[in-house]
Amino acid sequence: MNAINQTLFIFLDDVRDPPSDHWTVVRDTAYAYELIRKAFSEEREMVLSLDHDLGEDVPTGYDLLNWIEKDIATQEHFRPKISFLIHSANPVGRDNMARAIGAIERMML
Repeated sequence: MNAINQTLFIFLDDVRDPPSDHWTVVRDTAYAYELIRKAFSEEREMVLSLDHDLGEDVPTGYDLLNWIEKDIATQEHFRPKISFLIHSANPVGRDNMARAIGAIERMML
């Protein structure tokens, strides 16, 4: 199996579809988190494309990044092989997610 087939591509968005069919579409932040934890346990690489706003009164893409950041900070062994993309149209959400990604990347150095 080649690397592209082993890599998990997660597209977190409540409405939009991904640009190609190699993405796993996820509409729920908690499910995205489960997939990330499972892929980590399987030592798979991941690419995560995030929307910020996922509906009323539900966790956002930013919340997911906070969960990942907390796991990295509190679980010494948790260092996922993960790359991030942001496709959100929300400018404030994009900025917050970019800062969270920067923090995650610094913690994993």
